[in-house]
Amino acid sequence: MKRSADDIEEELRRFDGLVDDQTIVISDTSDDEQACLPYPEGTVKLTRMRGEPANGDSVTLRDVLQPAELRKALVTSFVVDMEWLLAHIREGTKLVVVKSYDPQSEPPGVQQTRGGQLTIVHPKFGRTRYPVMHSKVMLLFYPTYVRFVASSANLIDVDWSELQNMVFMQDMPLNTNRTFAETVFGTMLGQALRDLSVPEPVVEQLRHVDMSRVAVRVVTSVPSLRGGARAHAQAYGLARLAQVARELGRMDPAGTDVYCYGSSLGPLTTQYLWDFYSSALGLGPSATAGAPRVKIGFHTDAQGAANRFGETARQCIKCRVDLARDAGFPRAALHVVEAAVARTLVHAKVVMVRTGAQHERGWVYVGSHNFTSGAWGRLNRARTGLAYVNNYEFGVVLPNVRFESVFGRDTVSWQGGRIPLPFRLKWTAYTDSDTPCST
Repeated sequence: MKRSADDIEEELRRFDGLVDDQTIVISDTSDDEQACLPYPEGTVKLTRMRGEPANGDSVTLRDVLQPAELRKALVTSFVVDMEWLLAHIREGTKLVVVKSYDPQSEPPGVQQTRGGQLTIVHPKFGRTRYPVMHSKVMLLFYPTYVRFVASSANLIDVDWSELQNMVFMQDMPLNTNRTFAETVFGTMLGQALRDLSVPEPVVEQLRHVDMSRVAVRVVTSVPSLRGGARAHAQAYGLARLAQVARELGRMDPAGTDVYCYGSSLGPLTTQYLWDFYSSALGLGPSATAGAPRVKIGFHTDAQGAANRFGETARQCIKCRVDLARDAGFPRAALHVVEAAVARTLVHAKVVMVRTGAQHERGWVYVGSHNFTSGAWGRLNRARTGLAYVNNYEFGVVLPNVRFESVFGRDTVSWQGGRIPLPFRLKWTAYTDSDTPCST
């Protein structure tokens, strides 16, 4: 049965209640209460590959959702297998799903099904030529805390069982009887949700979440031709990445390398690599001659053919067959990456900035941005600090990361914990016979 706009609005107002419409009251946040949370300081996990044993570095979607305790959830994804997703959600749990869609055949806006328990959101695209809602973020509400999740995994089985994806999670205290002090992270998260057309009653719940211990920085992209995006275009894509890099401290180009990995590869130029490199180091747009210190990680065609999960996994690693043969493409920047799990493919989207005498310190980005201009945008040279962006994207930067290799084992650490990477830290340049994986 189709629900009226008034019915939908009323259900969304009730999003701040639990399943049984009762309010659970907890005392103000304390160190002891923070310590009771599963991930109070934030953690990075990998999706668990089918056939691999459980360990502390990997999670399933069920591990992330904890459906027995989950009361309500907001999830976003480029691709959603609704039947598969709902099989992970307990009956009666309120669910808001923001997903991509074809504006030629489906309208933007909010729709409800399943008696108001399921809300589908189609964000606005404006006049974007290639509409893509690629963000992968979750807010999971439990009786006493909220779990924030930023990942590279779509809400489909293959992304959680046959491809290696990365998942950042942090648990934050929830007190529905208290309004917590605003934080930069909370402000950026709220803006990102509003950009995605998430209904305001859902966004308003952030006021009751204690985000004081969140150290990651939000980096989003929003289509530049979407009307509301023009008001703060400096907050998106490469322009936002440069803001974060400046906050963390500009780095010396003479001793800093930038590693970029994604599962999709589009047209690139040396000038674009310079723009990305300068942004990642917190510098202004650069026109320096020569090649920047950017390494592009991408699976080869041979790796795609040899992966243990066959065509269903390979078709998720996308590059045009003729792309690397283009005269303007910076082929010398392409590097082979070895997946941490043998004969598998990496679907994660990662940026690593490494500096220091041994490249031992820097930061890591985890999220939905592939290394494409559609995701990160192109700098507007006529208006410094702005970027033209095509996609909706979402990710986080983990600051103050340490990189080490001890007895041949790669170790990446953050806030006293280990960051499991989906690939080896040692990347090797493409040979003449190597070609990017294509489908």
